[in-house]
Amino acid sequence: MPDDLGFDKLLDDEGLVARLLGKTRAGRNRKPLYGPDLPVVLLVGGPGTGKGRFLRCVRGEFGRHVPTAHIDCGLPVYREQAEQHPQTRSVPTEVLREVARQFGAWQGDGGAVATPRLYAGLAAVAAGDPLADTATLVSEVQRHDELLPRGSFWRGVLNRAGRAYVGVVAGLVAHPGAVPFINAVLDELLARTSQEGKAALAACYGEYTGAGGHPKLGLHSLASHFQQGGEAREVAEGFLFRALRQDIEAAYVSLLGRLSRAGRPALLLDHADNALGRRLLRPVLEDRERGHHDRLVVMATARREDGGRFLYHVGGTAGTDDDAPVNWRPSDGGLPQWSRPSGGIPGLTPLSRGVLLVRMPMLTRDQQSRETARLQARRALGDNAAQLRIDSGIHRLSGGRPLFVTRLGEATAALTFRESGAGTDWDLLGARVRSGEDAEGRPVAELLLDDLVVRQPPEELPPEQRGHWLDLLSHLSVAHDAECAQVLMREVQAGRDERLSAYRIAELLRDSGWPHCPRHFIGDLGLRRLLMRRLYRLRAHGAAWHGDHTLLRDHYRALEDDAADELFGSAAAHGMHHHLAVGDAETVTDYLDRTFLTRSARVWCDELLAIAEAPLLGRTDDRRAGTG
Repeated sequence: MPDDLGFDKLLDDEGLVARLLGKTRAGRNRKPLYGPDLPVVLLVGGPGTGKGRFLRCVRGEFGRHVPTAHIDCGLPVYREQAEQHPQTRSVPTEVLREVARQFGAWQGDGGAVATPRLYAGLAAVAAGDPLADTATLVSEVQRHDELLPRGSFWRGVLNRAGRAYVGVVAGLVAHPGAVPFINAVLDELLARTSQEGKAALAACYGEYTGAGGHPKLGLHSLASHFQQGGEAREVAEGFLFRALRQDIEAAYVSLLGRLSRAGRPALLLDHADNALGRRLLRPVLEDRERGHHDRLVVMATARREDGGRFLYHVGGTAGTDDDAPVNWRPSDGGLPQWSRPSGGIPGLTPLSRGVLLVRMPMLTRDQQSRETARLQARRALGDNAAQLRIDSGIHRLSGGRPLFVTRLGEATAALTFRESGAGTDWDLLGARVRSGEDAEGRPVAELLLDDLVVRQPPEELPPEQRGHWLDLLSHLSVAHDAECAQVLMREVQAGRDERLSAYRIAELLRDSGWPHCPRHFIGDLGLRRLLMRRLYRLRAHGAAWHGDHTLLRDHYRALEDDAADELFGSAAAHGMHHHLAVGDAETVTDYLDRTFLTRSARVWCDELLAIAEAPLLGRTDDRRAGTG
C-alpha cells in the first residue's frame, strides 16, 4: 500500500500538515496555522483506518525539513527500560529521553536540537534515589550524557561529581548529616554552567513548586516528587516534558535559531490512547491551558471517536459540552478553524478545549478501485462481471478502511468465479493470502481478525477475558440490540466466575473505535461478516452458529407475539429472523402468510425486510418456501 494512499488532502501543499508545520513535503515555506497557542491534534479512527501509516508518512515526508520525533506508545521497550531501575526511571521519562535523542540527531537546517533543561531534570531524578549505591547512581546519571551535543559546557560533570561524592562518603562517619549524592551532582552541575545557562535553568526549574526562583531547589523538589511516586511523580514527569518543550523553543528563538530554522518541530505519538499516551498528552494540554505556549506540533492517534474520556469531565461527552473540541474531516474542505474558547479556569475546565480532532479519511470508491487495480495488476484478464462482483464486495465489506481494502485486494488478486452465484462476501473472505512460510496461505478473514481485533484489544479489557474476547465477539455477531446480546452472553459465559455484560462489551467496542449501528450490536459490516464467518467455524458443522440463532429464536418465541420490538416491530418477527438464519423458510413463510391480513401494509413490509436480512452460511442460499 502506498504510504500516502487516501491522505492527499492532508498532505498537499495547502493541507493541514503543511500549514501546521510551516513546510511542504518539498521543503517550501508555508504560513503556519494557528499560534502562538497550538492545539494538540488527535487523529481519530478505528482499527485499520491508517493512523499509524499517516504518522509514518508525515515523518518520512516532512521529517526531512523540520525536526521530527516519532514514538509508538504501544511498544513495550519503554516499560522494560523503566523496570530495570524503577526508582530513577519511569515509562514517560524513558519516552522523553528517546524524544530528546531523536531531536538531538536532527541534521537539517539549524542542526541538532539541544536539550540541556531536560538533561538537568533527568540527571536530578537519576541521582535522587536515597537507597542506591554510589556506582549505581553514577551509572544512572551518566546514561543521560548522550542527550548533550558535543562541546556542551555540561560534558564531564558526572566524573567530577562522582569524585566529589567520594569525599563526601569518606566524611559520613564523622559527619552523619553530609549531603547526599544528588546535592553533589546539582552543585557540580550549576558550578560548571555559564551565566546564560544558570538563567535558563532558573527560568525553567525556578518555577517548580516550592523553588522560589532557585533552580537547585526546583531540581531537588522535582527529584523528591519523583521518588514519592503516584500523583507527585506524575507532576514531576509533566514538568520534565515542559522542560523539553522549553529546550525546543529555545532552539528556535535564539539568534542562530532565528537565522537558520524555519517551520515548526513535530512530535508524533502513535497508539496514544493508552495510559502512556495520556500521561504524555495531559501535561501538554494543561500547560497550554495555563498559558505556557510552545511551537511543538503534537500529533497523536486515538481510536475513540471523541478522542478519549480523559479529555472530558466525568459524565461529559463531546456532543454536549460547551468546551467540545473542534471536529474536522478532510472531506469538509478548507482548513479547520480552531481557537481556544475564552474564559475557563485551568484545572477545572476540560482538556478537550485544547484539542483538534481530525477524523481519518476513508478511501473513496475511486481510491479503492485504484488500489485494487494496483494489487491485481498481474492478474490475467477475465470475466468483467466477476471483477465487478469482487470490486463491489471489497467496497461493501471494507467501508473504505485502507487495511481492509488492501488485504482483500491481495487475497482476491488471483480469484476467478465461474458460477453465476459465486463472488459472495463469504467467497471473498475465504480467499487465501500467503503468510510466512505457509505455501497455502491463510484465509484473509483470519488475517483481518488478527489485524483488527486480536492485536488491538481494548485497553480496559480484563486480563482474564483476553483469551475469550474474540469468541465473545463472534457470538455477538448475530445479536442486534443490547437485550439480544445479553441473552447470548448469559448463555455463552455460563459457569464462568468472571463475566462481561453486553453493555460493558458495547463500551469496550466504542473504546476500540468501532462504530455504533442501531440495528446491529457489531456495528461495522465488515467486522460483523468476519465474526459471523468465524462463529460458523467455531464448532463442527456450524453448531455454534445454529445454537446461537436457536437460543435467540426460542427467547423471542417465549414472548408475546405482539410484544413491541424496536428493531423488528414485534418479538415474533425478531424470532422469525433467527428462524430464517438457520434455514427454516417454511416457518417464516407461514408467519408472513398469517400476518398479511392483520398488519398494515407498511408494518408487514417492514417486518418482511427485517426478517429477510438474516444471512445463511455453510451452503448455497436456497431458502424458499415450498409451493406444494
